[in-house]
Amino acid sequence: MVQTIKISREEMNFINNLLNLSGDEIYQKYGYKRDETIIHTAKFSNGIEADIKLVICEEESPYTEGVLLHDGYELTCTDPDDTYDGEWDFEVNGVKYIVLVEVEN
Repeated sequence: MVQTIKISREEMNFINNLLNLSGDEIYQKYGYKRDETIIHTAKFSNGIEADIKLVICEEESPYTEGVLLHDGYELTCTDPDDTYDGEWDFEVNGVKYIVLVEVEN
């Protein structure tokens, strides 16, 4: 199963900028605090959802992760990463879920 999340170029540039700052720099520049997140959600036809997240940290740089959910319950998640756009892969009960995060044209 494949879903695509389209993000404006401005928002993708903002997210990529955040990924290059420390938690303190993000707070000083934008006011985001520890554990605040930017989330985009892909919805699959069988009720499964995937949240692609950028998580702000206090002492460290932010990180990205993907979380696969059903009825609000976490099924699986990815390892922390430092890239937001591109392909996010999940697998639950032998079913593969792929989320593509792309910039809108």
